[in-house]
Amino acid sequence: MESSTLTFAMLDKRIESLPLHPSYQFTPSRRMAWGNSIGFASALLGQIISKTLPNSRWALATVVVLLVIELTAFIVAWTAELPGFNLKPSSERRESAEILDFDMPHHEALIDWLRDFPRERLQAMSDFAGFRVERLRSKLPLLIGGLDRLGILPILAALVIQLKDMHWPPQASWPEVFLFALLMGLYWLSVLQVGVRFRLELYDMLLKKALAP
Repeated sequence: MESSTLTFAMLDKRIESLPLHPSYQFTPSRRMAWGNSIGFASALLGQIISKTLPNSRWALATVVVLLVIELTAFIVAWTAELPGFNLKPSSERRESAEILDFDMPHHEALIDWLRDFPRERLQAMSDFAGFRVERLRSKLPLLIGGLDRLGILPILAALVIQLKDMHWPPQASWPEVFLFALLMGLYWLSVLQVGVRFRLELYDMLLKKALAP
């Protein structure tokens, strides 16, 4: 039996130390990193020029050039890894089965490690994790509604509807720019909170399995 008292920090460290299947070990190439950096920098510079300089031919030409650089950079970045992708359904199913075979022994070892601790401690941690999960589930709808159930596809559809008639360069006012930044910040915050809830649910599930006969 483990001599130290089990904590959520110990459990989280153990989860983070689990090996990942090679398919998950994605390291962006220098081509992707440079392409994304140039693309975002060009987009930001183009927005600043379009908002600060007079509406002259020189400013319009500069913004158009930056737009071309931005699109080219993003295309170069996101096609850097495409040759390694395999989108055949049979390959996806086979890779999914291989991932399950890879993960299962590590999952069972983690459950066995938890069973070395006193059941009273496991039960107390499971009860508290379940309580915190329910608290998060009740709080998240106040900020994001049912976003964690709908996913990102409805958001993309709404963006397409909003932007389909947009012309270039966009003539967004500063309040609109700040509002968009605020919305993106709130969305990112909601994504982080959903990630916290998923990890709490994982704690609870592992502890319950360790408590099972």
